[in-house]
Amino acid sequence: MSKILDVVNVTAGYGSDVILKDINFEVIDNDFIGVIGPNGGGKTTLLKLLLGEINPFQGHVNFYPSSKDETLFGYLPQVSTIDREFPIKVIDIVLSGLMHRNGLFGGNKNINRKKALEILSTAGVEHLWNYSVGELSGGQLQRVFLCRALISQPRLLILDEPNTYVDNKFEKELYELLRELNKRMAIIMVSHDVGTITSYVKTIACVNRHLHYHRSNKITPEQLAAYECPIQIISHGKIPHTVLLDHRKEAKV
Repeated sequence: MSKILDVVNVTAGYGSDVILKDINFEVIDNDFIGVIGPNGGGKTTLLKLLLGEINPFQGHVNFYPSSKDETLFGYLPQVSTIDREFPIKVIDIVLSGLMHRNGLFGGNKNINRKKALEILSTAGVEHLWNYSVGELSGGQLQRVFLCRALISQPRLLILDEPNTYVDNKFEKELYELLRELNKRMAIIMVSHDVGTITSYVKTIACVNRHLHYHRSNKITPEQLAAYECPIQIISHGKIPHTVLLDHRKEAKV
């Protein structure tokens, strides 16, 4: 397996506020990492570091090969961050995932359009290709932006709360699709739905200012207590349920 990136002794945040401290982390081909942790613990900051949207206060984020290929990432943001008033069609949203490779008007338009329609078909929304973004439901919008993230065939797919605003049927379809995609790309997925994602991810990173990496999709309550991850696992049958707990103010950071 080849290394895609590593994060070495990184401290990061905004202005004078430190959000992440002494982070060490690596991603290799075919990783499927679930990122969990409390609100405000640094999950979004970690994604921004990986995507190059912010620079660390100290430490380094290294990409392999040494220069970051612009086709390295496919990124699915939270639906709530999307401007629903922007006048753009579904087909153009998906094609915009190729802009970094071909430019605004570059590449073979017919080939790219065919590729976009094929990807929309895999997500079950090919019939929406000519809809505008404001006509889509939250779940439909999530599917379209997943297609946008996939059209460049990235080495690493990053998803920020992908099950938000989707129906139960598509949620299961989404996870099964991610399982198939993981055969040819690495995946990092931020989610609060720990009870479900542990059935799909291979490893888990708990982010709460520090990052604690579990090289398994199974976490014991003892490990969570030791790492001060505010999650309690409750098992009922084959699918574990989880509850996010409040952090103690005296907990070390």
